[in-house]
Amino acid sequence: MSFMHPSLRVRMTLAVTGLILVLMVITAIVTLTFFEREYEKTLTAHQTTMLTVLADNIDADIKGAQEALLNNARAIPPAVLTSPTAAQAWLESRTGLITRFFTNHLLLLDHTGHIIAGTPQHHGAVPQNATEIAALKQTFADGRPHISEPLPCCNAPKDLQVIFTAPIIVQNKVVMVMAGSFSLFKPNILSHHIQAKIGASGFVRLINRNHKVILHPDPKRIYQNSAPDIVAGIDHAFEKKGPLTLRHLGVYNSEIITTLQHLKNVDWLIASSYQIDEAFAPVRTARVWFAIATLTGMAIAVVVVLVMMRLLTRPLSQLATHVATLPEKTGDARFIHLPVNGEIGNLTGAFNSMVEEIDQSTLALRNSEQRYRIVTEFTNDFTYWRRPDGSFEFISPACIEVTGYSREELFAQPSLMEEMIHPADRPMFDQMAAESGDAINCSHEEIEYRIITKGGSIRWVRHNCRPITDDNGTFLGRRGCRSDITERKQLADQVSHMVLHDLLTGLPNRSLFADRLYLATAQKERNNRELTVVLFFCIDRFKLINDTLGHETGDRLLIMVAERLRKLLHPDDTLCRFGGDVFTFILPGRESRHEAVTMSYRILASLSDPFNPAGQQVTLSGSIGIAICPQDGSDAETLQKNAETAMYDAKRSGKNCFRFYAREMNAQAAEMLRLDNSMPLGLANGDFYLHYQPQLDLKNDTVIAVEALLRWRHPELGMIPPDRFIPLAEDSGFIIKLGEWVLRTACMQCAEWQKNGPAPLRIAINVSGRQFSEPDFVDMVAAALSDSGLPPELLELELTESLLISNEQQALQKLQLLKSMGIYLAIDDFGTGYSSLAYLKHFPLDRLKIDKSFINDILSDPDDAAITEAIIAMGHSLKLKVIAEGVETREQLIFLEDRGCDEMQGYFLSKPLSEHDLYVFVTARQENNATEGDYTANN
Repeated sequence: MSFMHPSLRVRMTLAVTGLILVLMVITAIVTLTFFEREYEKTLTAHQTTMLTVLADNIDADIKGAQEALLNNARAIPPAVLTSPTAAQAWLESRTGLITRFFTNHLLLLDHTGHIIAGTPQHHGAVPQNATEIAALKQTFADGRPHISEPLPCCNAPKDLQVIFTAPIIVQNKVVMVMAGSFSLFKPNILSHHIQAKIGASGFVRLINRNHKVILHPDPKRIYQNSAPDIVAGIDHAFEKKGPLTLRHLGVYNSEIITTLQHLKNVDWLIASSYQIDEAFAPVRTARVWFAIATLTGMAIAVVVVLVMMRLLTRPLSQLATHVATLPEKTGDARFIHLPVNGEIGNLTGAFNSMVEEIDQSTLALRNSEQRYRIVTEFTNDFTYWRRPDGSFEFISPACIEVTGYSREELFAQPSLMEEMIHPADRPMFDQMAAESGDAINCSHEEIEYRIITKGGSIRWVRHNCRPITDDNGTFLGRRGCRSDITERKQLADQVSHMVLHDLLTGLPNRSLFADRLYLATAQKERNNRELTVVLFFCIDRFKLINDTLGHETGDRLLIMVAERLRKLLHPDDTLCRFGGDVFTFILPGRESRHEAVTMSYRILASLSDPFNPAGQQVTLSGSIGIAICPQDGSDAETLQKNAETAMYDAKRSGKNCFRFYAREMNAQAAEMLRLDNSMPLGLANGDFYLHYQPQLDLKNDTVIAVEALLRWRHPELGMIPPDRFIPLAEDSGFIIKLGEWVLRTACMQCAEWQKNGPAPLRIAINVSGRQFSEPDFVDMVAAALSDSGLPPELLELELTESLLISNEQQALQKLQLLKSMGIYLAIDDFGTGYSSLAYLKHFPLDRLKIDKSFINDILSDPDDAAITEAIIAMGHSLKLKVIAEGVETREQLIFLEDRGCDEMQGYFLSKPLSEHDLYVFVTARQENNATEGDYTANN
């Protein structure tokens, strides 16, 4: 007999029987569950009470031992502090401490860690265990008593001990430490406490914060890890003030209930546990008897229900049998007459009425089915026919595909057609209804709007609606069609998004930035009290990252930066990727400039954490330019231009900073642009020239080299300092052409000196990072030497530290080629960059050049003096010559000579000179040295 049996009698019988059985089972389960929970609460309460008493007793014993040790330390005679013999005798007289508390060791130690006296006696020894030493030194450090975690014993490393310490203070100074210890594996002051338990399998133990078992009835478990399932509970118990009870699996995979409580005088937990199987044995017995009683009651109930239902459902069974054979009957035999009243009698009358209407309903159904097939079988659109009162005459099956609602739901609630319209599109319908005077809106216009389907999704539909009239013009209703156009709309939105957003980061692009900035300035005109802030943000040295790590890594880095910047936005703010590594912010509705400062600091702080785009950490900084509407411009174009100008000023000011726009910046930018445009013409017209600064060998007091320094005399602006035009040349790439001119000119001049000048001088030339990274750099150097005829050993190339590490492998290959040609290689401005011994050993270098920023203050700043000495020692240890630049006083020169510096250059020797002035200077110095040499020889 199955619940799916066609007989209603059978199903009703099963349903009533099943309901009774379910109620009885639920009652039984609830009763048993309540009984088990109350039983567990009682057990837990007993265990908690016992644990509280044990915790108080353990705390009392620990406090008693600590106070006893502290009292003895305070009462130590002065003679003990100076005599090891007296100290040993006094310590051995502390029999109470030794026999009752500290059965392992009792020690006196001085501040050096040596044992003055101990039991057993080992005067002068030093604890071998580092953890023992740390436990003792802590008391020397803070002057307070301490109780250690379990530590290995000095003479039995596998033994574990707990050390109590007490300071011996004389004149407010800790002169000694008195320490006592007991072994965890031997009887001690806490051993008897852990013998308490509940039931036959219960046990007590002590646990520390590291989840280690301090004491346990089973010695094998001492200082073993607690069961993994209780680790989280241990951490919680340390934070909780009162007892904590939980279930978990023990180390032997049996389920136990454990109560934990934090001790007051030591940072340990006391834990009491008992086996659930043992504790709940009475409950299992009760469950068995309860189940037997419940099943017996169920069997009796089933028999009673079966008998009663058979009597009650007999008329219903007769009616069901007649209905089952109805297709075989004709005429009056199709009607049924039963001698019953009530619901079954009413059902019999309704059945007879239904039989009379079957023929009429069958004919109507055939007509309806024919219309249905004509209208709906060949379309995926949702079509309908609504009566004048708004109810439905017809609904196509596609309604569920388009709206999610079935035809039955729409027939029952026609208002769903209007209710499913998206709230944002309802005003359009209300306006059209008001204009047409039709509350259901059946205009001849084709409209598109959104609907909310039954499942909650939003879909776009195209809606057509036409009125239905008969031949006499009588209004019969309206027919309509809703077509799903969601995919076409989504495709259009995707195309629109791609046009206005950056494909890499998904942020608005430059076009959308311009539109939103225009809207922000327009809204600003309507509210003059608020400020609109425009920020231009550029990642510093992003080109170097692209060049060294690759463009793919650079793209991933841009995506990560965009994600961090998004988190800084307010709801009305806009973040755009303006292009390359430049991002822009539009911050409307700000009240003061201070909010722009706050946002700038937040942007720079967001970059402080390193990025890891390709398994390699990258640290970034940025430069920010700020323009505020209306102070710095009232239209979008002006604000954009001024914010960008301020950003470039921030980059020139040292990067990793922000600048507000100032009118002077436009003049500076115009001047920088003028200089940038003037450099190629200046090189062609001979406005660039070289000066040479001598370099002195301190040992022989002779000029051995000169450094070529680039100068620019602008025909209109006069002398332009190198720190102004060289960064411009680096940014524009003109430094490559300019650097080649310097290399060739300097080599030509040095070759000329070798022919017609004083003794051969080596010439040093600075190499820029852009120039060095060129693939043909080595060939360019070789061509300059070949064309000038200069011997390679008279050319020295000065490189920066950052240049070498930007692409270490490529740099090493180029340096090895240059070195094989015989060219000298030097590190310029050493100490201001990475200053790593690794690359000094790795690269084939000849000289280190100490940056002048250290030389300026070596006589007044101990740090600069120490750094200078370290650089000299470092260079000599690697067999490198060391030269100091920027030497301006005799005192600085003497300092360097005393530290063994090899060479120097600076204004104390000579300022940078022209070709002729250098010839005069070197010649005069050689003649002077020769005269002094003759004088020395004659005397």
